[in-house]
Amino acid sequence: MADQTSAHEVISALNALYQGTNLEEREQANAWLEQFQKTTQAWTTADAMLGTPTLGLEAKLFAAQTLRNKIILGVSELGEQGALSLRDSMVGHLRGARGGAQALITQLCLGLADLAVQVGAWTDPFGDMAGMFLSDAQSVSCLLEFLAVLPEEFLNERVVVDGAYYSQRSEALLGQRAGDVIKLLVQCLQQPDLHGDAHTRVLVCFTSWLRHGDITLLMVQDTPLVALAFAALAEDGDVFDTAVDALCGVLYETREDRDDDAQTARAKDTMVEQLEQRLAATAALMRKASEIDEERMQGLCRVFTEAGEAWMDRIVQNVGQFEAVVSALVDCMRLGSLDAVGMTFAFWGLLADRTIEGTASCDPTRRTLARVFEALVDVAIAHLKYPEDSLTAKERDEFREFRHGVGDVLKDCVRVAGQEATLGRAYALVAASIGEKDAVQNVELRWQDAEAALFAVRAMGAEVSPSENTVLPKIMDMLSQLPAHPKLRYAATLVIGRYTEWTHEHPQYVSFQLAFIADGFKERTVAAASAQALKYLCQDCAVFLAVHWRDVLGFFGDIASGTLDAADVVEISVALAHVISAVPAPDTASAIEAFCMPVGRELGALLQQTPIDTRAVALLLDRLGAFLRYVHVDTDAASQLMARIVGDAWPLAQAALERAGGDSHVSESAAKFVRVLVEFYASVLRPMAPQIIDSVVLAFQQTGLDVYLWLARRIVSVGHTLAADETASLQLTSSLVTRLCDSALVLFGNTPFSDVPETTEEFFRLLERAIEAAPAFVISSPSFARVFGASVAALDVNHFHAQSSVLRAWAQILGPTRRHIRTMRDTTHTYPVATIVELCAEHGFALCAKLLLGLLRTFDRELVSEAADVFASLAAVASDGPQAAAVRVDAPFVDWIQAVLAQVPDTTFMPSEKLAFVQALTDAVRAHQWPKVKVLATDVAAVVWRRTNAQSQHPSM
Repeated sequence: MADQTSAHEVISALNALYQGTNLEEREQANAWLEQFQKTTQAWTTADAMLGTPTLGLEAKLFAAQTLRNKIILGVSELGEQGALSLRDSMVGHLRGARGGAQALITQLCLGLADLAVQVGAWTDPFGDMAGMFLSDAQSVSCLLEFLAVLPEEFLNERVVVDGAYYSQRSEALLGQRAGDVIKLLVQCLQQPDLHGDAHTRVLVCFTSWLRHGDITLLMVQDTPLVALAFAALAEDGDVFDTAVDALCGVLYETREDRDDDAQTARAKDTMVEQLEQRLAATAALMRKASEIDEERMQGLCRVFTEAGEAWMDRIVQNVGQFEAVVSALVDCMRLGSLDAVGMTFAFWGLLADRTIEGTASCDPTRRTLARVFEALVDVAIAHLKYPEDSLTAKERDEFREFRHGVGDVLKDCVRVAGQEATLGRAYALVAASIGEKDAVQNVELRWQDAEAALFAVRAMGAEVSPSENTVLPKIMDMLSQLPAHPKLRYAATLVIGRYTEWTHEHPQYVSFQLAFIADGFKERTVAAASAQALKYLCQDCAVFLAVHWRDVLGFFGDIASGTLDAADVVEISVALAHVISAVPAPDTASAIEAFCMPVGRELGALLQQTPIDTRAVALLLDRLGAFLRYVHVDTDAASQLMARIVGDAWPLAQAALERAGGDSHVSESAAKFVRVLVEFYASVLRPMAPQIIDSVVLAFQQTGLDVYLWLARRIVSVGHTLAADETASLQLTSSLVTRLCDSALVLFGNTPFSDVPETTEEFFRLLERAIEAAPAFVISSPSFARVFGASVAALDVNHFHAQSSVLRAWAQILGPTRRHIRTMRDTTHTYPVATIVELCAEHGFALCAKLLLGLLRTFDRELVSEAADVFASLAAVASDGPQAAAVRVDAPFVDWIQAVLAQVPDTTFMPSEKLAFVQALTDAVRAHQWPKVKVLATDVAAVVWRRTNAQSQHPSM
């Protein structure tokens, strides 16, 4: 009676949820149903609901979903006999659902599959189900659904089973039964009363077992399954998609493997021959078809791409045999669907690699494939054309990404077909588009044609030799003939920037290219390309531009005062640094002074103004910093000048920090500028090191900006060059880090770590680097005990990069300590092991709790390995450290673990699992097997996370 009453309550709640109009009542019903699904009574109530003939589909679906979720999350509640009893009941429900709603059949099959995976007492699920569901077409459909979902549930992360059991169960239910499944599928195809839908389910089942890897080609080669899949390519909708999946699975299995035995190799050869013939016929039909919808073409492209990638070595060894497949892939490249075309990109790259590796330049195969790749050039360039219609922002980003993929294919074409042939095709297309404009007057230029070809020329650049003398001179000569269109100007400018190494070998083009680039600065839409091209031209051709440095500097002054973006101005500053580095003595010092002095004077004047133009100050710092970063001098006069300039530059940076250190623009620029000074001119700044430390600390104290912690980390990294000797370097690092720690602890005391993730990340990256550089100084500092405690609390931060930074800092704190414990008796030992052990004795339980609960609940899954390593180091330090360092610990490490596990709900981590974990951990700790501790922590985190994730996805409807 209780079950009946409960069923009525469930049905009432479902009616409120699905049919109610009051939002609050629907939410209450949903919450009630979620709670109901977690109760023990849900087992019997859901089972009873499924056995009620008059109940509607929605209620039965809910009941089936409830049983499935309870099987996944807690089938152990039933015990072995209870689980088998539930199986029998669900089989009965499945028999009753034959011919009914497919959604209900699927849910029941999923529940039965989850039982099969987890309940070892069900020894032969395949035999039992086949014995009961082969009597008629409707029964066979249920059997095929069960067999289709069974392999998938072995891959379901929500189903949590022990690794060893999983392997044994998978082999018993799938590996040992794969041959029987193939025989059953063939038997189904041979039954005259099974048609259409059942054949589709045969394909679905076949594909599912293929995907899991249990079916071999030996099982398939003499069956009609492959023929069925090819025949299904003529169907529509789900049937076609299923056929594609099946064929891709079969094709994947034909990949050659050096470990194949003779029988397997012969089976693969036979299957490849059969598949190649069928694919050739499919390609011919595809080529003759006047119109094929986009989704169908994407599916066919998947099949041909899978074939091409699976047979890559075969194609290179005997391209004639697989000509139909390669030609079909070229046809796929001609399609209008960007998704379909994109599927082939990896194939062309792999084919180019194998062709270069496996054939000589005179090999007939190389020549044949070279013709394929040469023909591919025109096809690829056609896809580079911008569409006539305007694009949305999202479509524009997707098209740009697609163009870069096409560019990679063009590089592959150069590698195989040769630079002259491929560049020649692009040149011909540009010339043709210009010629058409000249021939047809008063017709608006189709800039897309020429722009696409220019993009192709740029894309090929990575594979073109700087000594190419046939086509590139024609292309460079043609740039001056391009119509005055900003898109073409932009593309042509980037071509120049891409081939500056070629220009170095052909210096006669330097003057033309410099003028061409300079003209581009007059158009705002081209300025960014001009700045980039100028940077590369100056970098690679500085020796030819150095004699004209005054003209280049004057040109820079003209454009820098215009409307260029800040990033473009900085790019040009880098370009000038390359040119001035090449200026011969005795003009080097004059050239440096001509750039730096005006910038320094302007910056000094701005810093004296009130209010300060922060954007202008930031740009000048960036310009000067970029120049100082890339300029290189080797004369005494120039070196002395650089020392004076750097000495004068520091007070400017100091003033910027003092007057506008809290401004987002100035803080970033000033920090990058100081980084350049300390990393490249440390010896010059050595007398000013205390001032630099004071300024960085003061800037952080006043602003709390994370960029100053970043800068401090860079200073720590070069402390050995910024200080006179090692002792001074260690003292410098200790002073900087200790003062910043004091300030950061104040900040973190008032603000949760998760509210300032960037600051948290940079602080712990600084701490990690400082302990690595000067462990004794940092760990022995008065503030380190408070830093240790704060580091424990910081493990709660919920941002990935901050979380990673905190864990890396802990690895740096505990890892070396774990290693140095062994050397404690060495009289020369200087590592502060005792300090760390004492802090672990004081904060160890809290640290253990944060680490273990983080592994089970909060740490990002990508960080589990790092966290488990820290956990193992803590186990080592807490277990071996007290005796080695003569430190008293209130409770052993394993007791901490037991206390922490008491906080974990039994529904998430079952009592038997907790007991097994603690026992295994105890054994590993006693044996000092710290790698084993890491493995145990990693494994238990995976199990608990999967179960927690399954519970969070627990549906109520």
